[in-house]
Amino acid sequence: MIWKPELSGALAMAAALALVAGAGARFIPGSSAAGPLARILDSLAPWLLAGALMLALGATALGLCRLGAGLMAAALVALAGLGALHLRQSLPALPGQTPDLRILFFNACIENELPAETIVRAALGPDPDIIIFAEAEAIAAALPLLQARYDFVSPCQPGACQIVLAARSRPRRFWTMSLNPAWPDRYAVAEIETAGGKRVFLAGLQLLKPWMSGLADTELERLTAQLGWLPGPAVAIGDFNAAPWSRTLSLIHRDTGMATARLPRATWPVAAGRFGVPIDQVLVGGGARLVRLSPFGEDLGSNHRGLLAEITLP
Repeated sequence: MIWKPELSGALAMAAALALVAGAGARFIPGSSAAGPLARILDSLAPWLLAGALMLALGATALGLCRLGAGLMAAALVALAGLGALHLRQSLPALPGQTPDLRILFFNACIENELPAETIVRAALGPDPDIIIFAEAEAIAAALPLLQARYDFVSPCQPGACQIVLAARSRPRRFWTMSLNPAWPDRYAVAEIETAGGKRVFLAGLQLLKPWMSGLADTELERLTAQLGWLPGPAVAIGDFNAAPWSRTLSLIHRDTGMATARLPRATWPVAAGRFGVPIDQVLVGGGARLVRLSPFGEDLGSNHRGLLAEITLP
């Protein structure tokens, strides 16, 4: 039998550990020995801090009044700080605006067992102006479907098809580059001119898993340099493998000024639905703003949900 003092002490210890992990992970650089673990934990910070609060409440109810109350207060302060951080580096949507551009992003997942035609037909359903696929090898067999609908579909070489961008009208400029040496060409940029004559730079990307610390740090430096270079209105959409409040997204915001969505959409794991972690992002800068952000494709065989972003331009 577990006595209340032992149980309350165990709850308090668990609360303290969850509090330290949730509040402290973002301050650990990726280059440190604990960096890979920290990059996973800082994306889970809201859940860790909420868990710390509940565990501290249990410890308080079982008799550890002072310690439990202190841990509860610390968890509430940490949650408030995390919320304030997110407010600083995000922008609210503008649902009253008319969108200039509708962009669909979907990480198709290289191990997807659905037919490529099924995935592409589903992406064509909302009739977006631009479609971006990550891990695009999964849809390579259905490129003719994209080419029949869009004037421009970026090249996709068998065995090396990472990002595919399809645009209703041919971009003024388009290029790809490698952010890391292990997985090339996971960054693509198009200079788009809308039907109304407005221009925007659009970047589609996929970043490494956060525990690949050595490569991930270099990749992040290259990404912020590239995003910081984009002039005027700019949008970056893709699989960042990091939540909006993570150290990774904070560094991108600090170095580029680009902002995440105020109300992000959970994208991973797909089985968690709207209770998952938002690791796929839409960033806007230079006056570009989100009008609406909707999840997409939870039944399309990937471990990610996609995003349909409606953008207004200055």
